[in-house]
Amino acid sequence: MKWYFLNATRRLRYALQNPQYALRVAFRELTLADERFIGAATGARTLQVRRFLQEPFSTDRFLAHMRASEGVFQQGISSADLWAKKVLIQYAAVRAQRPELVVETGVASGVSSAYILLALERNQRGILHSVEIGDKSYLPPGKDPGWIVPDWLRARWHLHIGDVAAITPGLLRELGRVDIFIHDSLHTYDQMKFEFEMARPYIRPGGLLLADDATWNAAFNEFAETIGSLP
Repeated sequence: MKWYFLNATRRLRYALQNPQYALRVAFRELTLADERFIGAATGARTLQVRRFLQEPFSTDRFLAHMRASEGVFQQGISSADLWAKKVLIQYAAVRAQRPELVVETGVASGVSSAYILLALERNQRGILHSVEIGDKSYLPPGKDPGWIVPDWLRARWHLHIGDVAAITPGLLRELGRVDIFIHDSLHTYDQMKFEFEMARPYIRPGGLLLADDATWNAAFNEFAETIGSLP
């Protein structure tokens, strides 16, 4: 629990240095906006989602592994935030939805993958298929894609190395239906639009489509408007 509040303190410190961001964060935290949104999408209670957001920080084995991995990023790769709210939201969504099949695009070091796999392990059900192009320029020296995922969480994981456009359509056809699709690869308008439209026919009714950095361009909002859903 201590590390959950430490993470909140870090985000608060950043917010104080960025006033507009601070207002948005404060509003969402005070009103439990993220928790209520996940609850509405999954049928979980708001306070239950709040507990899900705290779980990784009270899972000693996982917490120790992530803390031990922090030093690797201090060697020059600083893009991965091991305690970011976005990975906690993905974790809570998976815990609440209890999916059988999750597909994500984009892995890099595997921070999001590790949280998703922890959620599946806590659920005691589900498989994660991750598609990663394998560009090591985004990784710490000597590390492979997904290196941060601990061995004890890998039994539920299938990592596919290659271009998303080449691999994912066939993977989705093979799986047939997925419960959650997560975009976290290249955040360009064309790439995001392609992935959303590709995934939509395979997401089961009541399933979820999540997108990292969805506000970077108009693709997510346009997609939501097209299918008559709220972003």
